Amino acid sequence: MSTRFLAVSPMIPARDVEEGIAFYQRAFGFELLYRDAEPAQFAIVGSEEAKLHLFASQDKHLADWTSLRIEVDGIDTLYARCGEAGCVHPNGVLDSKPWGTREFSVIDPSGVCIALVEREKQQG
Repeated sequence: MSTRFLAVSPMIPARDVEEGIAFYQRAFGFELLYRDAEPAQFAIVGSEEAKLHLFASQDKHLADWTSLRIEVDGIDTLYARCGEAGCVHPNGVLDSKPWGTREFSVIDPSGVCIALVEREKQQG
């Protein structure tokens, strides 16, 4: 029997977990799924399909060197939402890539870079 991976839930550093919670709720429409205390040192935000585990870390280099990709459907709507939230990276505007995706990038308040990716629809 082969292994089937069902989901990935990355752990990402947050200089201020409460600020991270608010950011992901505003930018992505994520729900707060778990908070350990107030102010939080650890939290989980997301949806049924995608979850991010935020942990308190004051190591700016860790956040600056953390990046991930999240595959989505409905990238145009999400791009508009992130544009309104002012978090689209200036070098990461929505664009078609030669490998068959449309994507854009955001930077969270701690400096974590997240690429939002949608597979281009096949014509035919």
